[in-house]
Amino acid sequence: MEDLTHPQSEPIPSHSTGITSTGRMGEAYIKANKLSLEDVDAIVQLQNELNIRFGEAAIRLGLLTEEDVREVLDLQFDYASFAANGGASRISSSLAIVHAPGSEAAEAIKRLRSELLVRLGKESSEAIAVLSPSRNEGKSYIAASLAIAFAQLNIKTMLIDANLREPVQHKLFGLTNQTGLSTILANRSSNLIDAVPEVIPNFWVMSSGPLPPNPLEILSAPKFRALLDHFATQVSVFIVDTPSAMQWADAQMIARQAGCALFVARENLTKLSHLRKAKVEMEAAGIEIAGTVYNQPSRFPAPGDNPFQASKSNPFSRVWSRFIRRREHDS
Repeated sequence: MEDLTHPQSEPIPSHSTGITSTGRMGEAYIKANKLSLEDVDAIVQLQNELNIRFGEAAIRLGLLTEEDVREVLDLQFDYASFAANGGASRISSSLAIVHAPGSEAAEAIKRLRSELLVRLGKESSEAIAVLSPSRNEGKSYIAASLAIAFAQLNIKTMLIDANLREPVQHKLFGLTNQTGLSTILANRSSNLIDAVPEVIPNFWVMSSGPLPPNPLEILSAPKFRALLDHFATQVSVFIVDTPSAMQWADAQMIARQAGCALFVARENLTKLSHLRKAKVEMEAAGIEIAGTVYNQPSRFPAPGDNPFQASKSNPFSRVWSRFIRRREHDS
C-alpha cells in the first residue's frame, strides 16, 4: 500500500520549467502558498537524487514541516483538517484526535466512530448522549474526540455541552461561554446555527452557556429535543456531553431526548456496580445503549488535576474503544 504521508511527486526532467514541471504535489503546495516554483524545483531535484518522497525531501530541505505536509494532504483527500483551518492552536493539547491524528488514542476514537457510523445509515440525523456514572471518567474527552472524528469525515457535526453542572467543552476548544445551551433554551440568545461557533467548516461547538440555577428544568422535555429537531435539517450528528449519571438526574433527561446513550468507563475508577446500575436505569427509561467505551488515561492524576492533561512521558491519553455489545447482543 502506498504511503500517503509523503506521496511521490511525478519526476520531472532537470531541464523542465514552469508549473507543469512541478507535479501534482508541488502544484498543490504552490496553490496553498506553502512553496515557490523555485522551492519545488529544489525539492524535486533532491527527491530524484535520493529516490525519496516529495514531502520527505521538502522536510529535509527545511521548506516544509510535517504539519504543512499533512495540511495539503488533508485538502487533497477531502479530509477536514483543524490545522488547515487554523483551529488547532486553540484546542486543548489533550485531544489526540487533533494533535496526534496517527496516535493509538486517535485510532481508537476512529474505530469507535466506525462502529457508530453503522447507525447513521438508518437515520438522516443522529444524537448520541455520552454518559458516565461518576465524575472524572473521561466522558467530556470522549465526547469532544468523537465529535471531532465525525467532523473529520466532513459529516456535519455539532458538539453540545449539556453539562450545566460542570461544563468543560468551552475550555477544550478555547471558546467563551457567555452564551450557549442555557441561554438558547431560556430564549435569551439566538437559536440560529450562525450563532453557534463553527470551529471548522461543518463542525459546531455549542458550549453550556452560563450555569443556570435550575438545570434540570431548563433541560426538561421537550425543550432539549426541540432544540435538536431545530438543527436537524443542518446537522447530521449531535454528540452531547452530560453531567455524571449517578449524581444528577440531568443525564437521563438528556439521554432520553437524544434517544441514544454511549457509556464511558475509566480504568481503576469506575465501579462495575455503578456502571450496571446506570445502564439499567437508562434502559428502563427506554434509552438505547449503543455501547461502552473503556477509557485508560496516560497517568493517574493528583487531586484536582485534569485526568486528560498532557504528561511529559506520554502527551496523550490512551483510549481503548472496546465498543462493548450492542443491545441486541446483550441477551
